[in-house]
Amino acid sequence: MLLGEGHYMKKLCTMLCLLLVLLLAAAIPAGAVQAYYYQDYTNLLGSMEIVNVKTYTSMRDRPTSYANKVARVPAGAVVTNCYYYDDKYTYCEYDGNAGYIANANLSFIAGPVGYEYPDEYYLGNFQIINCTSYASLRAYPDTSSQMLARVPLGAIVTNVFYQDDRFSYCVFGDVDGYILNSNLSWISGGTYEDDGTGSTYQSSANIGTAVIVNCLSYASLRQLPDTRSTRIARVPLGAEVHNAYIVDDRFAYCEYGGYAGYILIDNLGW
Repeated sequence: MLLGEGHYMKKLCTMLCLLLVLLLAAAIPAGAVQAYYYQDYTNLLGSMEIVNVKTYTSMRDRPTSYANKVARVPAGAVVTNCYYYDDKYTYCEYDGNAGYIANANLSFIAGPVGYEYPDEYYLGNFQIINCTSYASLRAYPDTSSQMLARVPLGAIVTNVFYQDDRFSYCVFGDVDGYILNSNLSWISGGTYEDDGTGSTYQSSANIGTAVIVNCLSYASLRQLPDTRSTRIARVPLGAEVHNAYIVDDRFAYCEYGGYAGYILIDNLGW
């Protein structure tokens, strides 16, 4: 091959590679939101309902009011796979769309329509276990009740609340109902204990109200239960935090001044 021909082939390959990149870029819709991929479910909220709007709220491709609108989500609609992003926005999925919705327009689903469980009955998020292929999501806490959905082995159910020693209320996507406790294994949020008989119930990990102690001026409220995680707020010495519960041997989930996050247990007195 002549030198000129080699130079021509190299130039042609470069142009073809550039064309391929442009074609791939064109295949991705403008403003597309990349789905969340977490190694754990720490910030998983589950399914939520659209509130505080007359007709709809905007789902945006970034967590800011200036971002592009991905979809209009009607009042009363259920959005799924919700992950807390910050004190203003939550990542949500709805009708094949993914994006961010203002927290002010979201309400946590805490029970079936017309009934809400007490806060202390909240158990968190669970994974389906102890079945061959699926667990039954039923209309009522009774094995003879209508099956609303087959929840696959290994799937995640959210918004879980204690019902009795056999069943818990759960949400799977936009369907809610009851699943046997023996088919549920805790992964994040809430508090629970297993006495070895398959019964799930609230544990002593639930603190409630606590006071900030053992610091010079403040304790850090962090986004994740990790001292390297982003600090959401500085909670002053002596201040009260609410709805607190222990999540591991170092941190407790807490709420303070409209913020929610994690504080070292060493900084909590109760």
